[in-house]
Amino acid sequence: MLVVDDRPDEACSTAQVLCSVAFNTAIATTVQVALQVMATHDVRSVILDHHLVGDDRESFLERGRVLPPVIVVSGMGRDAVAELHAVHGDQLFTCLTKAVAALYLIEVVSFAIGNA
Repeated sequence: MLVVDDRPDEACSTAQVLCSVAFNTAIATTVQVALQVMATHDVRSVILDHHLVGDDRESFLERGRVLPPVIVVSGMGRDAVAELHAVHGDQLFTCLTKAVAALYLIEVVSFAIGNA
């Protein structure tokens, strides 16, 4: 698992939830670091913050089939999630609206990894 979020506290919180059920989880606070992690580790799924400050989320998502299942988490509401899914639907496993309940996040990640 790879959690990509420019807010370290959010990334750590998400990683802790995943680690609590034995998912091996790495954290990246930029897309550049995320790509480095993906180049050197077996990343089975990515949780990507919808709004990464100073990064090009679009170029990350345009990598398409070379990406493991991507779960985008957004605090912008359902309209923003729907728009993102309309533009990048083929590259996304799913989009979730914050705040995501821990048990639901674990369920979605388990399903994403099972379908990878």
